[in-house]
Amino acid sequence: MKQRDHVAATVTRNTKRESGTFAIRDLAPGGARLVGQLDVFEGERVQLQIELDEPLQLVADVVTVDRQRKVVEVAFRGVTGEALAKIERSIADMIDRVRASAPPTVLIAHPVVDISSALERDLARVGVAARVCATLAEVGDLLADRTTRFVGVVLAGSFGEDLGPALQHLEETRSELRRVILFGDQIEKVEHPAARRVDAVLRTPWRFKGLARALDVPSESVVTTYDQLVALQMPIGTKPRG
Repeated sequence: MKQRDHVAATVTRNTKRESGTFAIRDLAPGGARLVGQLDVFEGERVQLQIELDEPLQLVADVVTVDRQRKVVEVAFRGVTGEALAKIERSIADMIDRVRASAPPTVLIAHPVVDISSALERDLARVGVAARVCATLAEVGDLLADRTTRFVGVVLAGSFGEDLGPALQHLEETRSELRRVILFGDQIEKVEHPAARRVDAVLRTPWRFKGLARALDVPSESVVTTYDQLVALQMPIGTKPRG
């Protein structure tokens, strides 16, 4: 497929033989979400040409029309096996291109917003993005986003005994990800075999170089948010905890 910001499609109305060019914003094996100027109506059957390496001709029904946003959703009809394979390859290619251009991203699962926000800011200083959630239950759904280039996961030690199964699942399904457990001011033992195979166990406040080394991200000289907070609260000449 040619490199472009989006996949284009031409919609032709069967009634008046009018046609218009649309940008495909979402493409799935069963349909697509299009953005363009041509007026169509819900329930109308149209001819759709998707501009892949080899243009793909399809019949589609208009499902919904948002005239204010110029968005049209269509459902494909009578798709052959060959056409379906082309659509699926196109989807895979688009996902690969998006992921290749995406920044390295760390998933942070922590129930304390101040801590997850501080981690997010620290990572941003070295060009690493973050996806944040407050519970372990959300981790799987976030990691399922194939357009995000995840490189590591930071899990709060406060999740306690639930950490073990979560780490085991990560080890079995996303073993390429670096795994870090972040405790509060005291590190506690996690009684699970998977916990012994994490890349680092840290405590708050953290040293950024240790976090960066564990996640294998740039470890430039960065004064972290929590380093700053601790420094403000400590007497001159006192060293922060490692």
